[in-house]
Amino acid sequence: MSKRLIIKTVLICLGLFLILDSAIFAYIFTKYPINTEKTVSVVVATADIKEGTVIEEHFLRKKQVNASAVSSNIETEVGNVAGTKALTNIHKDDYIRSYDLLERKNWYKDDERIIVLPVSMEERLANLIRKGSYVDIRLQRDTSEVTEDVLYKIQVKDVLDDTGTALDSKSAVNSKTAYLKLVLGKKDRQKIYSASRSGKLIYELYCDSTQKSVGEVN
Repeated sequence: MSKRLIIKTVLICLGLFLILDSAIFAYIFTKYPINTEKTVSVVVATADIKEGTVIEEHFLRKKQVNASAVSSNIETEVGNVAGTKALTNIHKDDYIRSYDLLERKNWYKDDERIIVLPVSMEERLANLIRKGSYVDIRLQRDTSEVTEDVLYKIQVKDVLDDTGTALDSKSAVNSKTAYLKLVLGKKDRQKIYSASRSGKLIYELYCDSTQKSVGEVN
């Protein structure tokens, strides 16, 4: 075999090898792209967290995600989240966002207090008023058939039985009278106390929390 033929054969083989090699690498990089984007560690939920829940550390974990997927309101430190209250329902593996959290210092105003109002089955609208419900409170005076507005869109923090046990608890006592637990400021408490001395309190239940109150509509 001549020297020229040997060189030509070697060059052809080398060319075929390079073409095959390039094709293999192109396939690999296409099917398994290398992610060179910077990642950051963010806080996500380990389980579903209901609105109003005080978030504890066992509800949280860290997860590495691409930096491009992280906005300024996504929490990156567990310490900034633990001990806050959830303002919305947070689902498992959701990012924890700062606007979904309420810091402890903002939970209650200085003049807010807990009061309880006794209600019958009828006044609870056949047990439709439950923990988390929103109600308008109205006054039915003894001397008039016309009802008067007292408070708009008040959230029922809990509904208790005669023993102070939440009615949605398995240990609750089956009693005819229940107690609505409310958190009200001084001005609103005075309205309730004044109204309760003047007649009967009536509760009107909102269909859901997104409904505007009569005060907002007017």
